[in-house]
Amino acid sequence: MKTKQWIEIAVSLPEQYQDLLIGQLTGLGFQGFAQEKDTVSCFTARSSWNARSRTRFEEVLLRFRKEFPEADCSWKSSVVQNKNWNAAWEKSIGIVEATSRIIIKPSWRKLRKKDKGKIVLHIDPKMAFGTGHHETTRLCLVFLEEHIRERMSVLDFGTGTGILAIAAVKLGARHVFGADNDPVATENAAENIRRNRVERFVRLKTSDVSRLPSRSFDLITANIDLPTITNSLAALVQRLKRGGILIVSGLLVEDLARFMDLISHKGVVPLEIISENEWAAVCLTKADADSDS
Repeated sequence: MKTKQWIEIAVSLPEQYQDLLIGQLTGLGFQGFAQEKDTVSCFTARSSWNARSRTRFEEVLLRFRKEFPEADCSWKSSVVQNKNWNAAWEKSIGIVEATSRIIIKPSWRKLRKKDKGKIVLHIDPKMAFGTGHHETTRLCLVFLEEHIRERMSVLDFGTGTGILAIAAVKLGARHVFGADNDPVATENAAENIRRNRVERFVRLKTSDVSRLPSRSFDLITANIDLPTITNSLAALVQRLKRGGILIVSGLLVEDLARFMDLISHKGVVPLEIISENEWAAVCLTKADADSDS
């Protein structure tokens, strides 16, 4: 029997940027990813790697370089023999203690005795961004735990795996609208939402910022990246209730000064900034009337 051959595309990339790139590559049909300190590898069947798929990959990488020029990524491809890349990747995903009260568990892991009494988020990532292993997800969960109140309405913009939407419901939100422009992400989020039995509280839509509901929300989360935040901030603030909470992450610590300039005269003021390694999250509140100036 002939051994199936695969293409490994190895991208030289600092570790802190790898989850962000994986999040942008999930819609291209890769069968798995592997992460090392300075390299993220993408795997696809040799028969699927053609001029069209290569062009799509290069377009994603070009956009990523423009968003994160400091990452300075390069890539090369090689032929490798058959392996269950998803199984190998899943084996590396364990239980994450996101906060003192919240843990994130994939379906293939069993709960531990020390997890008794904690809020459990059952998340099977399937390569979509938001497994809880990245700093930005954990930072958002810290802020959600602090600011969610019973019966709040929540918008989770860039929902990814749906992890923040699910956490919001388990922390007391009565209604969550999750939006992501990647249909692969919303499909994965729908599975995770059903797995956590919160589907009657969460509505999902494959949508960019131009097609968000016109209603207003008590709390909005946006765990994305600075370019998307820049383009979306005015629309998000418009949908935030007076006195509401806006949680923003996907920011590098070195981007905080630019972000503070961005929010000036936008109708929101910062309440708190927290960080982990190179990443930061900002919690803001809407104190004044809408302002897009």
